[in-house]
Amino acid sequence: MNRMETFFSLLTALSAALTLWLLLVRRREWGGGAEFSQTSILLCIWLVANAVWGTYYLSFRIPGLFDLSIDRMIFVLLPSALIAGIYSGKYPSASGYAIELLMSAFSCICIVSMIRFGFKPDLPQFPSPWNLFMTGYLFPFLVFAVAKMTVSREYDLVLVFNTLFYFSVYLVALSFLEFFDMRGAIYPRYIADPEILIHLDRARGPFLNSAFNGTAIVMGFASGIHLLTRRSGFGKALHLLLLSLFVPAVFFTQTRSVYLCFLIVLLGLLFFYRTSFPKWKIFSLPLALLLIFAMAGAPKLASEERRAGGVYQVEEVHERIALIRRSVIMFMDRPFFGFGFGRFLPASMAQYRAVVAGPESAEEQVQHNHILGLLVEVGLTGLAIYLSIIVIFFRRLHALASLLPDRGFISRNLVVVIALAAVVFLINGFFVEPAYCLYVNAVFFLLAGITDAIYGRTVPVLNRGHHVHRLLPNAG
Repeated sequence: MNRMETFFSLLTALSAALTLWLLLVRRREWGGGAEFSQTSILLCIWLVANAVWGTYYLSFRIPGLFDLSIDRMIFVLLPSALIAGIYSGKYPSASGYAIELLMSAFSCICIVSMIRFGFKPDLPQFPSPWNLFMTGYLFPFLVFAVAKMTVSREYDLVLVFNTLFYFSVYLVALSFLEFFDMRGAIYPRYIADPEILIHLDRARGPFLNSAFNGTAIVMGFASGIHLLTRRSGFGKALHLLLLSLFVPAVFFTQTRSVYLCFLIVLLGLLFFYRTSFPKWKIFSLPLALLLIFAMAGAPKLASEERRAGGVYQVEEVHERIALIRRSVIMFMDRPFFGFGFGRFLPASMAQYRAVVAGPESAEEQVQHNHILGLLVEVGLTGLAIYLSIIVIFFRRLHALASLLPDRGFISRNLVVVIALAAVVFLINGFFVEPAYCLYVNAVFFLLAGITDAIYGRTVPVLNRGHHVHRLLPNAG
C-alpha cells in the first residue's frame, strides 16, 4: 500500500467514525423527534462497509486463520447486539419464529453437507464452500434477525432506505466514471484495477461484478422512489434529478439481467405504487430517458457489442443452456441431498464435463442459476427449506398489503417497494449465483426481516381491534 492509499484509508476510517458519532449524537434530531436505534445505525454502516471496504480495500492477514477487514470488524458488533437483545427480551415474538427455524434447518443441512464433503475447495481456483455459506446464507440470516429486532419503526426504516438510496447514488456516480474511462477518479482504487479482469469493460462497482452492481443500483432506485414521500420543494427536485441518473447507470452495467430487473421495477411502480397525483409526473423523465436510449440503440440492439447496447451475445447464452442441462442431469442422479454444498464446479468438471459440453471457446463456468445450484448441491431437501423461507416472506408482504394504511411511509406502497426489490434479487438469481455477493443477499434478508417485524407488530394489534396507526407512530 503506497502513501496515497494509506492516506485515503485513514481518511475513510476518520469519516466513518465522524459519521457514526454524528448519528449517535444527533439521532433524535434527525429522526424527527424520535431516536434511531444504535443497532440500526450500526447495520447501515456495515452495509456500506461490506460493499466498499472489504478485503479488496484493506485487510490484515491473521496467520493460519482468516483475513481481517474493516467490514468484518464492524460486523462482529451485530451478533453481539443480537445476543444482547435476545438476552434482554427485546427480540420480537409476535410473528413467531417460523422463518428463523427454517433458516436454522437450512444452515444445519449446509453444515452437515460440508462436514461430509469438505469445508475447503479441492483446488485453489475453486470457490470455497465455507465462504459461500457465510456470504450467501449465514451472515444474511444474521442480518434478518438484527433487522427484525431493530428496524420496524418509521425513523429506523427511513434511515435504512436513505442508506440504500444514497449508496446507490454513489454506485451511479461510479458507473459514469467507469463507462467513460475516468478511472483515476474512482474510489476505492481496486475497482479500476486492470489486473482484476472480470467485467473490467462494464460498470462493475465495488462488487467487481456488473450484475451485482446493477442489482444494488435497481434496489436503491426503488428505495429512492419511496423516499419521495418525505421530500418537498428543492429537496424533491434534487431527489428527482438523482433518480433520473439511474437510467444511464443501468445501461452502463451492460448486463441484460439488470435491464430486465429495471424494466420490471418501473412497470411494478407504474401499476401498483399508489400516488395522489398522476404517476407520469414521477416516471415521465426516467421512462423518457429509457426510451431515448432504446431508440438510439435500436439499430445495434441485435449486435454482440455490449458497449453499443447490443444484447445478442449468443455464446454466453449457449454456456448458460449447457449449465442448465448439466444441472438437470446432476439433479436426477442425486435428487434428495445433492453433491455437497458449494461443490457444483468440481462435481460438474469431474463427472459431467463430457456428458454436456459447453461451447469450445468457453472455460468451465460456476453455477449461474441460484435455484438450480441449490438443487444440485443440497438437493430437494435443502431447496424446499430455502423456498419455504421465500414463500413465508411473500405471504407476509401479501398480508401487509391489506393491513397497512394507504398513506404514510409505512404503508401499502412500502410493501410494493419491498416486493419489487425482492423480485429483483430473485430474478437476478436466475442469471448469476448471488452467494458470491454478500451485499445483495444482506439487503434481501434485511427487507425480509423488516417485513416480518412489521407483520408481527401489526397483526396482533389488529386482532385486538386496534387501528394499525396506534402501533406505528409517525406512520402518517
